[in-house]
Amino acid sequence: MKSDRYSIRWHLLPLFLLLLLGASCGDDDYHYPDVVLEYLTARSGADGRIVTVMADDGTAYSVLNNVSAPGLAADTTLRIVANYVREEAADGKDGVRLYAAQTTVSPVPRPAGAFKDGVKTDPASVLSIWPGLGYLNIVLEIKTGGGSHAFHFVEDRVADDAATARREVDLTLYHDAGGDPQYYTRRAYLSVPLWPYDTDGVETLDVKFSLQNYDGETEAFRFDYPLR
Repeated sequence: MKSDRYSIRWHLLPLFLLLLLGASCGDDDYHYPDVVLEYLTARSGADGRIVTVMADDGTAYSVLNNVSAPGLAADTTLRIVANYVREEAADGKDGVRLYAAQTTVSPVPRPAGAFKDGVKTDPASVLSIWPGLGYLNIVLEIKTGGGSHAFHFVEDRVADDAATARREVDLTLYHDAGGDPQYYTRRAYLSVPLWPYDTDGVETLDVKFSLQNYDGETEAFRFDYPLR
């Protein structure tokens, strides 16, 4: 869905050029590539193919194989998590070859009043959480029976301290499990946009991210995110 809720079902990116990670039997000289799993900011070109990605350390790479943005969306920036290897491109610059990629859940946070059906806070578990380049990256574990879960981010509070050039941002995970039974655990990849809070006069974000866990408790994570 594209209004209030973002489902985990639509995030796979098609890889039209797939590279084999294995070799034929008896090929003892084959070496597995050095595959990296990371969150990346990707950019599509006029034909809807992903042409560049930027790692969270600020390094930009050209994409060497054929990967399309969802719906062949042209000239679009999107947040992805991908398995990739670094290679030298034909022009001698650094490039990457994507082995597998999917878009993350990364809508801009909205106030609670913007959710017409109210805020849903079904439980989830945080496997890992850390600030990236303009984003707060989150790997969730959710209990599911194979149904569709919807996620978003609720902006609870934004407050500025002009004396310290700090902006406090309190966020809550929107999670609607849709009554999905809790049979097994699956991962969901989220990336909260922090760049909307980067405005003139603000040097540091004090970000608090909260969610309901499976013990029925509110769990909160806090980060200082320097902007300058």
